Amino acid sequence: MRNLLILLAILSPNIMLGQEQPIEKILKAQFTNLNYIECNYKQEKEISMLNEPLISIGIFKYEKEGGISWEQHMPFKETFLINGKSDNTFDKHIKQFVMSILTGDILNDTKLAVSYSEGEQSYIVVITPKKGAMKKKLEEIILTFHKEIVTLSQLEIILQNGDVSRITFFDN
Repeated sequence: MRNLLILLAILSPNIMLGQEQPIEKILKAQFTNLNYIECNYKQEKEISMLNEPLISIGIFKYEKEGGISWEQHMPFKETFLINGKSDNTFDKHIKQFVMSILTGDILNDTKLAVSYSEGEQSYIVVITPKKGAMKKKLEEIILTFHKEIVTLSQLEIILQNGDVSRITFFDN
């Protein structure tokens, strides 16, 4: 009997890994149905060389069939358009990265370890590169979702050098 209990204790975590977590199911359903977003954002960049964070504020827009638009209003006006028509390699990588978050594809990337947790008012997804060029630069990505309305409320990118980019989305 004792051996059976030990065997069950060893196998239980492995059996659980094959099952989708409830948070993952909820988020994947939301990603599947996501066609359009328009919301305000505040971005704070904490860079080790600077004493104060760099802050920008603006409007973020996403259309599943169109593209992505970051309309920065402060500290100066600038618009970043990310669509499939760019020949710029950097633009393509940024689009691929942002789109993988908005479509939920980032959760299925085998080069990344994904963990889920649940707070009182939020779902939290921590994404950590396992190896390669991404791991050399990136420590982790933290996605925080409003639990009640299942929308992305914060995206935090933490680099290996300690620099942090935190984007808070609101009015979505």
